Amino acid sequence: IDLPPIPKQIPRSSFYFNIERIDEFQWMQDPNNQDVREYINAENEFVNDGQHKAVTETIEMKNKLITPEVVSPLKVASDGYEYYTKPSNYGSIYYRRKKGSLSSEEILLDSKKLAKANKQIKSVLLSTDENLLGYLVEKEGDEIGSLHFKDLSRSNNYQNEILDGVFNFLWGVNVHTVYYTVTDEQLRPYKVYSHQLGTSQRNDILIYEEKDHTSFVDITSTKDQSFVMINSNTFSSSEVRFFDAHHDISQGAPELKLIEPRTTGLEYYVDHRDGYFYILTNADDCHNFKLVRMGIENIRKKYWETIFTVKDIERIEDVDIFQDYAVIFAKSEGLPVLMCYELRSSEVHQIALPTNLCAVSPEINIDSNTNIVRFTCNLPLTHEKTYEYNMKTRNLYSIRSKSVNARAKASDGAEIPITMLHKKSLIMNHNNPVLLRSYGAYGITTDPEFQLEHLPLLERGWIIALAHVRGGSELGYSWYDQGRLMNKKNSFTDFISVVEYLISAGYSNASKISAIGISAGTAFNMRPDLFRALVLRVPFLDPLTSMLDPNLPLTKIEYNEWGNPLEDENVYKYISSYAPYDNISYDITFGDNFKQYNIKTSILVTAGMQDKRVNYWHPLKWVSRMRIRQAEQFWPYQKSNLLMLKIDTNKGHFGSSVNNQSDRIRDLAFELAFLITQVQ
Repeated sequence: IDLPPIPKQIPRSSFYFNIERIDEFQWMQDPNNQDVREYINAENEFVNDGQHKAVTETIEMKNKLITPEVVSPLKVASDGYEYYTKPSNYGSIYYRRKKGSLSSEEILLDSKKLAKANKQIKSVLLSTDENLLGYLVEKEGDEIGSLHFKDLSRSNNYQNEILDGVFNFLWGVNVHTVYYTVTDEQLRPYKVYSHQLGTSQRNDILIYEEKDHTSFVDITSTKDQSFVMINSNTFSSSEVRFFDAHHDISQGAPELKLIEPRTTGLEYYVDHRDGYFYILTNADDCHNFKLVRMGIENIRKKYWETIFTVKDIERIEDVDIFQDYAVIFAKSEGLPVLMCYELRSSEVHQIALPTNLCAVSPEINIDSNTNIVRFTCNLPLTHEKTYEYNMKTRNLYSIRSKSVNARAKASDGAEIPITMLHKKSLIMNHNNPVLLRSYGAYGITTDPEFQLEHLPLLERGWIIALAHVRGGSELGYSWYDQGRLMNKKNSFTDFISVVEYLISAGYSNASKISAIGISAGTAFNMRPDLFRALVLRVPFLDPLTSMLDPNLPLTKIEYNEWGNPLEDENVYKYISSYAPYDNISYDITFGDNFKQYNIKTSILVTAGMQDKRVNYWHPLKWVSRMRIRQAEQFWPYQKSNLLMLKIDTNKGHFGSSVNNQSDRIRDLAFELAFLITQVQ
């Protein structure tokens, strides 16, 4: 294999709390620096020259992708039209046709021309009278875009009207009114405007401005379309204002009413039905959330009436309000639970799910005047399925699935749940290839949902292990709280404990273990002798630099997750102690695993140049420092010890669009080829 590029070093020194920090690759943080572009091109060329390229081209991924011809309808309109999407090689195509009719379908939007300009449709919404279609177009990675309109009545009004700099939008009850949010330089949505179709954007009315730099603003409507809600949220607090959805904006800005002033640690989310606000909240130290309600005439927390709570091992994730019921989407010990709360009688019954080993989420339940809830059930070995449940008759179509569950002991005694997928014929011979996945941050759960790339591995006898480490919320709020701020190291040590369990229990050995996840890079720094291969997708590898720069997008909001190292010396030292970029040693001390199996780790790092959330320079700097400080580990460069960096200059944080099948297959096949050639 050709030699990789060797980056130049320009050491720069900075001091925090009288502690010196030297960064020899800080120059890489300037995307306009020609040397940065040239180095990225050199890394990409090194990847393209790798010996695994032929495998990428022949892997059987395309045979595994079974995409339904029509996905679940976006909306069934009252005038009898059904709206839906179909995927294509370049993005989604949006259609409509009359419900129950076999007549030809009508194409509303086609992403083909946008894809050629590296743009995509971010969101689509019908106006309340269903005659106008609003669609938000953004350039890959920008996360803000231009709002366009299409008149479905064919009178071609507003086709040339465009609103620029839009983050999110909402139709008003008055179909000529649009509400939208814009962002500041840190990509924080902070202003809400109203726009009257047919007028200049310069004349738009400012409805609300959020001046707290740690809060981001969203605009929604209650499900019954009675009120427009302005939500100001941080990671640990909420503040909701509302106004009458029928307000005539031509008469000026509406009067905003406040549900409850923000308080650190208090989160709440609001909907409305029949004169009551229904509120999902963690008030009164209910960290796993509860459902409360209050009348619209008494708007203050002291009037909140608790109507539904869960056990300590459970956590409410979402609530959907219907005609007679509230549907509670919850987790119990990491497994999904759906409960129906009858609004009048307070009776509760649980929905019998097809299987507990799945990821459940609410579908687009637009109609509030119904007792049928639609939700998706995502199983690990089958594509996403949509179900309808009648809350009165309690009817649901069911399917089957099986799995294996285990628990690993953390270094402090905590038990870490593991979900494992594998062939029934698995032999416990300490020699099975393993792909370990985890997230472990922001309270995001690692659900056993369908992953296309799992299938070729499972057929080859691999074990897919999902590590539910602290920092996620699989076991409730406390599980999340034990993996953030000054407890963040638990996420990484839990990850390591799961690997140790897989080895000691006889599932595998260190020469057969690979990993993908936000914890993998840090875990490798701590225990390089435990991993044969790593895939690091858009990795947050230099968190200290990000947290030290409040001008970067989302940094101030992230302080609740990582802490503020600018103001607190203990936080600075703590992040420094685990940050992957700051903990690359000049040599590696290998333990018994290395001596027994002669392990050399191969690492594939991927990123997007247009990523505004995790900047491209995180992986760029980390790989550069690895090449310098651990040259002995990755020398001589052979098939068995690769360090490769692949940066897509056109992609943003979310990589290839989920609707762009060819790009998605290409990227997944590339990663699979890497894992299979390195581990198996």
